[in-house]
Amino acid sequence: MAKSPLKDKDFIPDDESLSKILANRWPRYQETVAELCKRKLYPEMYWYGPSSGWAPRFCIGEVTVCGIYLAQNPLMGLVGVGDKVGGYLDRDTELTPRARNLYEMTPKKGPLRWIEAQLATRGDLEAFLSLVDGKLRALAKEGVKPKDEPPPPRIRRKEPGPPKEPGKPGRKPVKLAAPAEKPVQMGPADNVATPDILAAGRG
Repeated sequence: MAKSPLKDKDFIPDDESLSKILANRWPRYQETVAELCKRKLYPEMYWYGPSSGWAPRFCIGEVTVCGIYLAQNPLMGLVGVGDKVGGYLDRDTELTPRARNLYEMTPKKGPLRWIEAQLATRGDLEAFLSLVDGKLRALAKEGVKPKDEPPPPRIRRKEPGPPKEPGKPGRKPVKLAAPAEKPVQMGPADNVATPDILAAGRG
């Protein structure tokens, strides 16, 4: 199977290329993006890594509200919920029953609960949007609201940062391989002092 262009870090995703890659999933993608744009959330293509590749995320400033994972068929909506937002969602009475089930059945992984919602049907989309609306209500109570400004002229693409060098924070140091042959010892061993050598009559 050919590697998806979305998993190429140098690929430049735009509407034309995405329509070809997504094929029959393209209308559902457009519908989902249109619904999120109504909520003043606009797509920013983000490099999630070599396994997930490029996928859109939707942010308010530095806060990521949700994303759409493009590598699967059907498409998958993603909503990350931390403890603070989760505290609001626990008491939110406006979530649809299906959205409530997705929220409660998703276990936490580390500090976040990553809720995955398929986008195959209209019902799937409504459950995903209900979760997004619930998170937006929670963020609004914390003073985080979408800005009232026109959408960007095209899909924004966030450039991946420079590759991290081995040994830098966030990366495990490179483990050096053991030498194939043990090097010849030159001179006395480190744990043998000069007086020891003289006392043995070897000096």
